[in-house]
Amino acid sequence: MQKAVFPINSHADITKAISFMHTNYTKALEEKKPLVVRIDQKQDDRSTAQNRLLHMWFGQIARFTGDEPEKIKYEMKKKFLAKIYIRDNTDALEAFEAVIGYRDVLRLLDGQEKLIHTAKYNRVVRMFIQDHVKSSKANKKQFSEFCDYIVAFASVKLGVHLTMPDDLMYLKME
Repeated sequence: MQKAVFPINSHADITKAISFMHTNYTKALEEKKPLVVRIDQKQDDRSTAQNRLLHMWFGQIARFTGDEPEKIKYEMKKKFLAKIYIRDNTDALEAFEAVIGYRDVLRLLDGQEKLIHTAKYNRVVRMFIQDHVKSSKANKKQFSEFCDYIVAFASVKLGVHLTMPDDLMYLKME
């Protein structure tokens, strides 16, 4: 039997949930796997469910690209969440401007000096992402925008359709 989630926004939604239980309880009892009903309120803040969804998507992209999920997470934060934070947060913007200043100086170098400073620049970028671009610090609007960017990127650039499990479908209602 398939799992089902019924966000309750009206009396009609209650009817759908009860109808599902009526339709499936006999089969569940015959299989000696009775139905389990959980009732919970939708979370207003970033939740464990949202975190689970995001990491599931990183895993799906990683399976497609052959990279590790943590690498995908880092790249998505660097590509999308950093832009959101730079736009919305002056501290992140100032740190980003320092990183860009270092990059601009790096472009003037050549030879061995450029190689040495390129490695240092890459460490600075990684530190910027680790210190200033944390998805756990995103508000609901920022997190939703970040998720939308990931879905669009996976679809358009990679041709990957990211799944939305039924038990997490309510997250799209925000």
